[in-house]
Amino acid sequence: MLESLLFNYCIFFRDNRMESGWIEGIQKNKVIVVPAHGKKHFLPANRIAFSWQEKKIAENAVSAHESLELQLKQAEQFKQTFELETMHSLLEEIREYTLEELAADFLDDPNDSVCKLGLFLSLRTDSFWFKHNRNLTYTPRTDEELELMKVQLARQQELLERAVNIQKWIKQLESGEWNAEAEISEEQQNWLDQLLNLLTEGTDSPNWKEFSSLLDWGSTFGIGEENSIKRWLDNAGSPVSFSRLTLLRAHVREHFNAEIYSEVERVQKTPLAKIEKMPPEVPTFTIDSEKTLDYDDAFSVLEWSKGRLVIAIHITDLSHTVHPEDSIFKEAESRISSVYSLEKTIPMLPEELSCDTFSLKAGEERTVLSFIFKLTGSGDWNLLEIESRIIVVQKNLSYEEADCLIQDERDFWGLLNKFCLKSQELRLEKGALNLTRKEFDFDISEPKNIRISPLNRNSAANRIIEELAISVNSETGRIFQEADFPGIFRTQSSYEIIKEVEEGTQLAMEHIRIEPARLTTVPGKHAGLGCEVYMQVTSPIRRFIDLIIQQQLKCLIEKKEPVFSTEDMMRWSEEISLRHKKYNRAEREIIKSWKLKYLKQHLGEIFEATVRK
Repeated sequence: MLESLLFNYCIFFRDNRMESGWIEGIQKNKVIVVPAHGKKHFLPANRIAFSWQEKKIAENAVSAHESLELQLKQAEQFKQTFELETMHSLLEEIREYTLEELAADFLDDPNDSVCKLGLFLSLRTDSFWFKHNRNLTYTPRTDEELELMKVQLARQQELLERAVNIQKWIKQLESGEWNAEAEISEEQQNWLDQLLNLLTEGTDSPNWKEFSSLLDWGSTFGIGEENSIKRWLDNAGSPVSFSRLTLLRAHVREHFNAEIYSEVERVQKTPLAKIEKMPPEVPTFTIDSEKTLDYDDAFSVLEWSKGRLVIAIHITDLSHTVHPEDSIFKEAESRISSVYSLEKTIPMLPEELSCDTFSLKAGEERTVLSFIFKLTGSGDWNLLEIESRIIVVQKNLSYEEADCLIQDERDFWGLLNKFCLKSQELRLEKGALNLTRKEFDFDISEPKNIRISPLNRNSAANRIIEELAISVNSETGRIFQEADFPGIFRTQSSYEIIKEVEEGTQLAMEHIRIEPARLTTVPGKHAGLGCEVYMQVTSPIRRFIDLIIQQQLKCLIEKKEPVFSTEDMMRWSEEISLRHKKYNRAEREIIKSWKLKYLKQHLGEIFEATVRK
């Protein structure tokens, strides 16, 4: 067989491409091919794709190459005359055809080597009408395959045009031709969004493969690639700060879509439920930080005397307007909670709801779920009832304003503080932790002059709000436990002292070892709070877990079947735990970043610090 190839012209495969040459000899079961340029090749016979021989055998490689060049030019001209679409229509689908069979059917002279070479080249350059088989045969594509090929070719053309545009846009960004003031098309905005996704997700981004190939970025996403994308986005007027990137990498969703805002409009137009209203003369307040706008809990003092106090703790009630089948409920589920960073708040629900419609703003009628407690000087909190009401908050107090009222012991304030202090003492006797908490307020309104001031989280006003929330959450947990109703409980095992507390110092985190609190569908003790059972229900506009527990609680007190199953709760408890870890880590990283900026602004100064690790 090899002998028949001797002194033939040929087309051969080399490194997945076709080249031409002349076979000048045979050696050790291989043919010696002399290409038009370069050194000789020793190839097995199966690397020869097509071979032919002229009547007059060339005397040497030089004359062979001269003749070969002329034949290739003639074959290229003849190649243009083939109508592969017509050939395809006359052949049977699925069947394999050899070059000889096709030449016999479609060439006037099947033995004309130049015409046959033209047919071969035409078939090899076609990737549409025929499939190329490994044994050098050709199969006409089916109609279904042709339709798929059309889609693929259109996609390839689209990608080619896109690649050209991207290279053009990058040059414009680098040169300043495209800047923050420039008008951009929808296609350009989509590309910027993809860049942001790539910056956030790195090699996990669906855009990574395309971009890395287009920009020769290799197989890793490093600081160089990250800086390039940041520079392009910055030049385009869409800068990405460290804080924003940190939140995006924690999968914090920045914006709400149009469908959600149509739901917002529906909720805003929904009238209040026809339920009992709290008398306007009953003192009703919220206590929060001065920056707070999403007030989700308040309290009213219904009765007070020297030995007892009846108080209503109100939680904003979303159950009348937010239902499990609503898109706004699903949006809350996808976000899990509001996220608070130093630079911005990203709410779980749109601000039109979280800071307005559902917020317990002073002077506005709001639907709430009220927990009525009777408090006594012994520290007992006796839950009398839970009911839906409409209230009007008289004033949104800051912690500082509430502390002044408590200090003056005006009206019921001194008594409420006394009862809450006794309640805290009882929890401490049960093993609750009362750690010294050092928290700080970061004023970053002037980034070049960061100011940090201590916060007093151990004030009387803070204690009151803490005890009110713990009472509501622990009683809710007890109700769910006694009814064996599906819910998500927050549990925590007891702590262990690992470092002696020196005289004159207070118990702090470095003195103890304690496991983080867990979310579970099985009720259990929360040792850190000194509660036999505990749930979260006091912040339904900030936390998804509180929203679903509120929905369940309404069913429970109205003696209806649960909205959600235990399986739902198990799934949510796992997802909420994972997401909160990401959010908390992101919030810590952002605070750390601003701390480092603050220290950089105060180089040379001396600070008191505690080494934790």
